[in-house]
Amino acid sequence: MPLSHSDRRLLQRLIETGHALEKLWPDGEAISERIECASSPCDADIAESEERKTLLSKLKNYICECAEAHDEDLKRLAFHERDLTETMTARHLGTILVPFERLLGRTLRDDEFLVTDTDDRERVRDVRPLRVVVDNIRSAFNVGAIMRTSECFGAEHVHLTGYTPTPDEKKTAQTSLGANEAIPWSTAPDAKATIEDLKREGYTIVALETAERAVELDSFVWPERVGLLLGNERFGVDRDTLALADHVVRIPMYGRKNSLNVGIACGIALAHWREHLSDRAVTYSPIGVFRSPAVHPYEATRQGSVEKVSEIGVIELESRRDFEQALSDLEGFERAWIVYDFHHNPNWKPMVKPPRGPATKRGVFATRSPYRPNSIGLSSVEIVKVEGLRVHVRGFDLLDGTPVLDIKPYLPYADAFPAARAGWTEGLDDAAYEVKFSERAIGQLAWLEERGVSQLRGFLISQLEFDPLDDSRKRLMTSPLGAENVSTAPSFHRIAYRTWRADFRVDGRTVVIEGFVSGYSDDDLAAVVDTYADKLLHRSFKTAFR
Repeated sequence: MPLSHSDRRLLQRLIETGHALEKLWPDGEAISERIECASSPCDADIAESEERKTLLSKLKNYICECAEAHDEDLKRLAFHERDLTETMTARHLGTILVPFERLLGRTLRDDEFLVTDTDDRERVRDVRPLRVVVDNIRSAFNVGAIMRTSECFGAEHVHLTGYTPTPDEKKTAQTSLGANEAIPWSTAPDAKATIEDLKREGYTIVALETAERAVELDSFVWPERVGLLLGNERFGVDRDTLALADHVVRIPMYGRKNSLNVGIACGIALAHWREHLSDRAVTYSPIGVFRSPAVHPYEATRQGSVEKVSEIGVIELESRRDFEQALSDLEGFERAWIVYDFHHNPNWKPMVKPPRGPATKRGVFATRSPYRPNSIGLSSVEIVKVEGLRVHVRGFDLLDGTPVLDIKPYLPYADAFPAARAGWTEGLDDAAYEVKFSERAIGQLAWLEERGVSQLRGFLISQLEFDPLDDSRKRLMTSPLGAENVSTAPSFHRIAYRTWRADFRVDGRTVVIEGFVSGYSDDDLAAVVDTYADKLLHRSFKTAFR
């Protein structure tokens, strides 16, 4: 039978008093002990102790009244009055309140659970370089739980994007249990701009999603700087947003269900990340980030100093006065070593196929491959100028957003050994092809470079100067006979670079780039969707080079 009005009112008062008492009850101490053990208790301690005694007396009276209740179950709970003592623990008090709460037909909301006195408000947070991007999540409860979990595991920042509720909303603030005041957070209308900003700062975007390309969390090696991307409770991470992720990981499932609550999934991922951090014997903090026109791995030159890269890259150091001092006198050197992190490579390989030479696997320690046990890179660059905290360099092979770990001057007397043996690389130049561009290709390339397609020339030279027809290491396809920009000579091939295609032919030891075509069909260009935001450029190219 439902509770009578008087019984329900009694239960509500009883539970409200019990919760108020819980918030004031000291862990593991009797009410009198805190006063008696204190050498000189302050007025606030005495007042708090008196308030607890008053609430305890009030709660005992309400439980005694249960003996006169109409409901038989409520009557039977009246015996708990004798269990309420000044020597009971906080856990004991909570156990007494549970049957009353269940009888009223309610359970504690997440924001009603107590933050115990052991929570150290003065402790400095052990923050590590991980930022949580929460995109288009609807539930304030989930957002509060994610903020609370992120703070507990020492994440740097929580980015709330799309229509995700913020801690400015009462429910989110309540369920975060104060975490919204302990961890920095910000909002943005969409995740794309936030992700792009994080990548420019050297963060690797890791999406937590059950997608086809996802790898198991158990086998995933976390990068040094992480942007953890979480999506909608029902639909997951938006498809276009997911395409921006550098890695996608999923939590292995062993039951019938194939997904978890997003807040719980976030906790599992952060626990794995934190455990991975503790396994590292040595950790480094980047001193800055590299700014480069090369954004994607396939745009990177193989050896910047060898391939004569003329573009300028910039090492942007963090805004610290001591870094300005550390850069003193660097401009007097012609070259410098940059030590950095291969932030696009989460795993290493013992055997790799270098881009130069035959398609033979080599031991990674005998190569310059980025797939190393410790993802540390080393490049020699030409110093152009030093401006404040910015070092402008030429002849680099770093991608945009690369975390920079150190800068060292290049010393010819100590670093140059021209007569040193070069192992398996000796004689490779004899096998290199000469890469030439036809007159038409030169005109098209100049047109593209004027409009920002700056990496195409270097990409083609590095891809085609060795084994130009090796389709195991290149995106090759047969060039259609009679295709635009291509003569009718036989044996033409096509190589892909992002959304562009280059047609070439091999003539002895020479590769001739005949021309360029768009990777979009006419139907593709007519479609509204513009994933790479470059369709206008392709339309203009087709008009200019019919």
